[in-house]
Amino acid sequence: MNRLDKRHFLRRDEEGVASTVGTLMALLVFLTFLSMFTNSYIPVWMQDNERAHMNAAINQFGDLKGKIDNLIITAQVTGSTSIHMYSPITLGAAGIPVFASPTAGLLTYSPQGMGDSGVKVRFNYTLETAMTPVSESGGGMVELYAPNRYYVQQWVAYENGAMIVKQQDGQIVRAFPSIEVEKIGSAINIKFTQIDFIGTNASVGGTGSVGLNLNLVYIDSQTYAVGYGTDKNVNITFTTRYWTAWQQFLGDMCSKAGLSPGDYLIRAETVNDNVHTVTLWIKNVGTMTYNRAFVNVGVQI
Repeated sequence: MNRLDKRHFLRRDEEGVASTVGTLMALLVFLTFLSMFTNSYIPVWMQDNERAHMNAAINQFGDLKGKIDNLIITAQVTGSTSIHMYSPITLGAAGIPVFASPTAGLLTYSPQGMGDSGVKVRFNYTLETAMTPVSESGGGMVELYAPNRYYVQQWVAYENGAMIVKQQDGQIVRAFPSIEVEKIGSAINIKFTQIDFIGTNASVGGTGSVGLNLNLVYIDSQTYAVGYGTDKNVNITFTTRYWTAWQQFLGDMCSKAGLSPGDYLIRAETVNDNVHTVTLWIKNVGTMTYNRAFVNVGVQI
């Protein structure tokens, strides 16, 4: 009787061991598939999410530039600045429920005189045989910083009428500002529209959407006969964190317009580790068409 009882208990122990081993094997298979999913599929999925967000952000900044340009054109045609526009910006990329959190972004609005973005225009013009100096400062910037975890980190900015995209290995002007040079004979004519942002500086971080309310407050347009005698120079200085993109754009613009190296000079100077000035100095200018647009931007969460 004791032997039978002992065997009975031994059979029960063998069944328990088999069940435990089976459960462990099932868990190992599940954990293997889970590990493959989190280490391979999740990063690819998140990289696609962040890439899609950057593409959408670039399109939204292009739309922002287009709306500001439309406000200026409408005001020049109708003489009215009563039209307001709204431009949304998506801050961050979507996440994956349970497995990966969304990637947040940071939007910064810096009006003229604040932040690391600005522009200054200097030249002399003829008024009743006397020279009158012009020295005007303005500018401002809207910038989105995307600290992507799976895709490359990027910055998208609108400043001085240009849309710029930057990442660690380079930067480029994606949408050109309203500046043109034209060489006719020995004289050079310049057209430049300066975008001056006004309002209250703001920074918003997160993963949702932020709206920018755009209101063109005032626009002034003048055409000047530059200089008197041999003083026919125009200086346009950009203060920016995107100096490489500006330097490349200005050089390409002057080259495509047929200017020779003796007609212009582009000089970059360091303000600090992150900020530079890029000065475009054009010689022998005939006329300067100088437009200034004051745009009030309100950040709405």
